[in-house]
Amino acid sequence: MSWLDVLAAYWFLMSLLLRLGIVVIFLSSLDDFFIDCYYWVWRFKHRKSWRRSEYLPEFADDLYQDEQQAIAIMIPAWHEAPVIQRMADYAASTFDYDNYHIFVGTYPNDLETQAEVDLVAKKYPNVHKVVTRDPGPTTKADCLNNIVAFITEMEAREQIHFTCVAYHDAEDIIHPLELRAFNRLVPQFDLVQLPVMPLARPWRDVVGNHYVDEFAEWHGKDILVRQLLTGQVPSAGVGTAFSRKALGLLSEINGGVVFDTGTLTEDYEIGFRLHEVGAREMMMHYHVQFKGAPPAWYGRRGVHDMICVQEYFPNHLWQAIRQKSRWIVGIVFQGYKNLGWSGKPLMKYMLARDRKSVIAFPSLLMGYVIVFSVLQAWLHHAANPEWWTFPELIESSSSLWFLVAINFFFMLNRVMQRFIFTRRYFGFWQGMQSIPRMVVGNVVNIAAFFRAFSQVRHSNKTGRAVQWDKTSHDFPDLHAGEHDAKQ
Repeated sequence: MSWLDVLAAYWFLMSLLLRLGIVVIFLSSLDDFFIDCYYWVWRFKHRKSWRRSEYLPEFADDLYQDEQQAIAIMIPAWHEAPVIQRMADYAASTFDYDNYHIFVGTYPNDLETQAEVDLVAKKYPNVHKVVTRDPGPTTKADCLNNIVAFITEMEAREQIHFTCVAYHDAEDIIHPLELRAFNRLVPQFDLVQLPVMPLARPWRDVVGNHYVDEFAEWHGKDILVRQLLTGQVPSAGVGTAFSRKALGLLSEINGGVVFDTGTLTEDYEIGFRLHEVGAREMMMHYHVQFKGAPPAWYGRRGVHDMICVQEYFPNHLWQAIRQKSRWIVGIVFQGYKNLGWSGKPLMKYMLARDRKSVIAFPSLLMGYVIVFSVLQAWLHHAANPEWWTFPELIESSSSLWFLVAINFFFMLNRVMQRFIFTRRYFGFWQGMQSIPRMVVGNVVNIAAFFRAFSQVRHSNKTGRAVQWDKTSHDFPDLHAGEHDAKQ
């Protein structure tokens, strides 16, 4: 076979992949466009009130009139010695609420983290160290189950009852009004999820900052539309509050334990499990404003004008790929195995959206390969006009060419949507930077998908469960304007 035959076969393969990719990208883009349209129609209908929640007062002053329920906050911590003391200390000193306790789950073979938690517990009597039964590392779900058992024992021993239980991670920056909002919403809602707003890094840290763009759109639009269409809200794993009814329902579903230890993304499945048994769920969007004199914390550095969870996300390529591959394993592969296609048609549609990365990310990769191939052929021909010319991949008069034009429109819409939501929560310059960062996000997502696929395939061959990849955490120094990274 001559090199010309190889080139012809290669170009034929590109032609087939291009046709497949055009159709897949069209279907995926059509799905996203539907979500966009639904959101903006809803936004237009509620243009005067879209920033306000019907379940929360217009002015935060009114939240201070509510009787304070006892609230428990759970924080799982494995090898979090560099950050857990500052996080727990910040949380305990920041909550604008009195009737709460913080429970930090540690491991018997992680004495450094235990020692850091002990220092905070000595300062604040409502901070408690929990030591798990089994040595680490276990799953986050296992650690949370140990904390729930500790809370139950404490309630019986000290005659206290927590009507609301929430959880956070060791790197979270909490909002001072978070617990007052939970106090108002729980137990009328069984699951309340706060938006997650990643902390922006310097402009050159494009890997860490691509999370800024994605979460701005996910939690600013996509989850809201999901709630409007189905009433179901997935937990983000942080900033989630549960009623005791919800914990009881989960315990019944999971055979006596609240959190399922058989999945890497137990938080994702929680929302589905509770929705199936009729629990009420909501994604809370609440922009804080005061009618009277605001508290001292209002406007302070590190306090967002919306009640949300802030945190740094991984800033190194491999760490981001590991984290997202864990999400894909849990949501796409384990989610399919554990949840199937249950629910009403709209719920099945949302499940399909969650799992479409199986075809969307490989199609994106095909698109990049094809663009690179066409560009390489064009440059080669421009440098050497006598070189053999490849035939057109798609004739300009064909129906596929029309589909390409539609996909181009959808791409422009995606860029616009990403800019709008990033600008809304992080400002104009972050919105502008979100446009080139879409390529970074695509590279991370494609690599994460193939790593997740490889992990699941290896697990199926060996019979061993996919291992939990721990993410390194940063916690900002809110006084110095810098952050210390966990190595």
